[in-house]
Amino acid sequence: MEKIAIQIWKNPNIDKENFKKFLINEVPHSLKDHISSYQVNLVDEDVKDAAGLIQSCYPPSPNAIVFLKVKSLFHFEQRLSIFESYAKKFFSYIISESKIIEADDSKNLHRRTDGFSQIVFLEKPKNIETFDWFDHWTHHHTEIAIETQSNFIYTQNTVVRRLNKESPNFVAIIEECFPSEAMSDQEEFYAAKGNPTLLKKNVEIMMESCSKFIDFSRIEVIPTSRYLVI
Repeated sequence: MEKIAIQIWKNPNIDKENFKKFLINEVPHSLKDHISSYQVNLVDEDVKDAAGLIQSCYPPSPNAIVFLKVKSLFHFEQRLSIFESYAKKFFSYIISESKIIEADDSKNLHRRTDGFSQIVFLEKPKNIETFDWFDHWTHHHTEIAIETQSNFIYTQNTVVRRLNKESPNFVAIIEECFPSEAMSDQEEFYAAKGNPTLLKKNVEIMMESCSKFIDFSRIEVIPTSRYLVI
């Protein structure tokens, strides 16, 4: 089983509604015999209040991210061309999934997941060894991310390999879902509602950990609407 993440930049000649219908309806219908899971994360009007959370070191940010699972890329890779007619460009990655915090996704199937989904693409700073980078992320930062934030879904995806040579050299793709209020309310985002002292503490702990393994000049942070289709 292989999981694939796809960054998609919309063809400017396609309007947003048709782009959304294509990704949520047409693609999974066409690929249903070949995929076991299919999720679309869209930058749409429902996450406009989260504009302040966007970080893009490779602008413009993609308009959508698709996650899907297949038995084997070997038998599936040519079918990725289905995105070409609606995409200005797209980059694909084979990833290994680790579900840190899970929701009951049976309640999210065929509908927009409540709140919003923040997708983060990370590169490894050159001054950190690969082992040390993953050691900090998994054995130190993961617990901090849980304790200092209001995330109710938290999935860590390690990039196994890029499928496009020209794409950034990301090593990890993270998905975290937050309540809608966290789009514009830091206290809600950092699990410190009504407690400025706790907010300050949680932000400081989070940023201190991030500074040890994240290069903020090589990062993409994209707030999205999450649609679990299959």
